[in-house]
Amino acid sequence: MSKIVTKKNYGIHIYEVDSNGDATITSIMHYLEDIATHQTNELGMSMEYLMDNKIAWVVYKWEIHMDKYPKYGDTIEVATIPYSIRKYYAYRKYEIFNNGEKIGYANSLWFLIDTEKRKPCRVIDEIYKRYNLTKEDTDQIPFEKLRSPKDVDFKNSFKVRYSDIDTNQHVNNVKYVSWVLENVPLQVLKDYKISDLKVMYQKETAYGETIDIITESEESEDKLSYNHLITNSQGEKLTLIKTDFIK
Repeated sequence: MSKIVTKKNYGIHIYEVDSNGDATITSIMHYLEDIATHQTNELGMSMEYLMDNKIAWVVYKWEIHMDKYPKYGDTIEVATIPYSIRKYYAYRKYEIFNNGEKIGYANSLWFLIDTEKRKPCRVIDEIYKRYNLTKEDTDQIPFEKLRSPKDVDFKNSFKVRYSDIDTNQHVNNVKYVSWVLENVPLQVLKDYKISDLKVMYQKETAYGETIDIITESEESEDKLSYNHLITNSQGEKLTLIKTDFIK
């Protein structure tokens, strides 16, 4: 059974670029999130469908690789493929093109949750059918195991704002990446680009909560790497993130 491929074009707006005129990694994440939602809607699983069935897709892991970043005024094409389903969770792949050139790709892992119990629930047969997948489509995508920082090179705190909350009534997954980037030295953000971003979400947080970020830096000949940990005011782990920067 052939997998469904959905493609969509995105123009790069002025509010989606950095000081160099390149699209930010968080803008890229928004495109990936949007194309997944767009495809799900096209396949008959709108927000209303999910709400009526008291279910929601919640992202658990991201791995994003960028060779180049589009610039302000460019139009990119983003493609997504529902890759496989394993009872309670699903894998999804993405590719990013600019003028026909592949400039990046991503993989993600999503849990289907019961929105009343806030717990993972089994993917129903109808969802398999709409994604054109079967219960034999169980191939896994390997993800790097992320670790907590061993040292504290940078530390920061934030209060969760109302604007951080999404349609599932918890913090939008892209916001966690925005937070940790505030913990990276400004000169690195100006002179380097994120080549690889890896994220593992472990616990939700809510409006008004104070969160803490600690970051450990690692340097090698060809890149700068940062291991980030986000915790809440009780010290509970919320998210682990790894960012690799290259010139």
